[in-house]
Amino acid sequence: MDEIRKWTLYLMFLVAGFATGIGTIGLFPQFWMEYGLTGLVVHLLFLAVFTYVAITEAEKVIKSGYYFVELYNKVLRKPAMMLAVLAMIVVFLSYYTANTMLVLLSPIVGTGTIGRLIAKVLMVAIVFIVLTRAKEKTFTIMAAGSMVLVISVVVTTVAFVSKIPPTAAFLGMAKHMIMSRHPITVDLVMAAIEKAIYGVGLGFAFYLMLGSFMNERFNAKLIIGAGVIIQTIIGLLATITMVYAIAPSTPEELLKYVYGGEEGAIHLMGQLPTILADYKGLLLLIAVSIFLAGITSILPISEVGLQIIEFNTRVGRNRAAMYLMGLVLLVGVPDSVPSLAQALLLGVSTAVFFTAVFEYIPVISNNVERVTGIQPSTTQKVAGTILFVALIPMGLYSLYTTVKSGGVNWIGALLAVVLVGFGALGNEIFGKKE
Repeated sequence: MDEIRKWTLYLMFLVAGFATGIGTIGLFPQFWMEYGLTGLVVHLLFLAVFTYVAITEAEKVIKSGYYFVELYNKVLRKPAMMLAVLAMIVVFLSYYTANTMLVLLSPIVGTGTIGRLIAKVLMVAIVFIVLTRAKEKTFTIMAAGSMVLVISVVVTTVAFVSKIPPTAAFLGMAKHMIMSRHPITVDLVMAAIEKAIYGVGLGFAFYLMLGSFMNERFNAKLIIGAGVIIQTIIGLLATITMVYAIAPSTPEELLKYVYGGEEGAIHLMGQLPTILADYKGLLLLIAVSIFLAGITSILPISEVGLQIIEFNTRVGRNRAAMYLMGLVLLVGVPDSVPSLAQALLLGVSTAVFFTAVFEYIPVISNNVERVTGIQPSTTQKVAGTILFVALIPMGLYSLYTTVKSGGVNWIGALLAVVLVGFGALGNEIFGKKE
């Protein structure tokens, strides 16, 4: 196998691992069962649009010849947008690192403030070691981890279906929920768009970075398209796994999971050791799958943050990794408090609607067209219009619901406003120098 074919395969799995987060295994099944076949169809439509957006972003960076941070700083003259993405990455990692490690450690340390902090510190240490010691092999490690993730999910699904006795009434109810049809409401569309954004992984500048490390010998359509398809298949398999995982319990647990939102999913994860007490091997398999889904997303997102810091501070890779992980811990200590962690996550979930739009600006920017001579196609302009029309109202609606929920969630709403406001309006701070 020549180098291009080998790296094409690696990058496919890298994209698949990045796109497959804990949400794919824990939250996508919840979404599908809550909104049925209607929700799945709407989700897949937006997933296709967002996949095209991701492909277009990577191709634009490849053709421009610019490094992605350089493109924003020197051509677009919008450095604040990348710094806003960096800030969002830091907050996201401060939450996600804890949840990923808690998949393995929660039976020992619990899920309270101290347990979250211990889990977070351990995961940050692992990520720091990989980023600083692996160096040029970091992408290979990410791709290899994603391959193991795919194998793990398939093995887990087969094991659950074959080991857990089917309960006709229980499985019939789950099948009815999956195949049911619902009216298309704002909440359904909102949930479908949010799952599609996270399903592709827009808003974290990953595909811009990916384009910086590929040349025109690589087929971005094949790499990103195949990666997202693998992620989608994992989501379908995860739905089967989650249904069978709850089967030894009661239908009430299924309903709590489906309609309980993120807290319902977290509650179920905490109940699995009890539900699967007679199936220790299956419990280990699902824990490993969820952990791998978490870490294969954490490493690529961390790499994006590291690259932004490295470019803007002109420091070496090791020092940039130290700065990044230091910021994650700085935010992570206070947001180890579960209520604050949830509030900050809501802030990130709101901000990602807008940072996903920030990512697409190089594709349609007049400045990029003037400097590179690459004109956006009609399809790219249409995709940009869909992106704007879909995400901006949904972002504002997400902000409204976060504010409306009150309490500590106001902090999340304020975080989203600050991040988006700085990204959109803060470029004047840095002047207009080349």
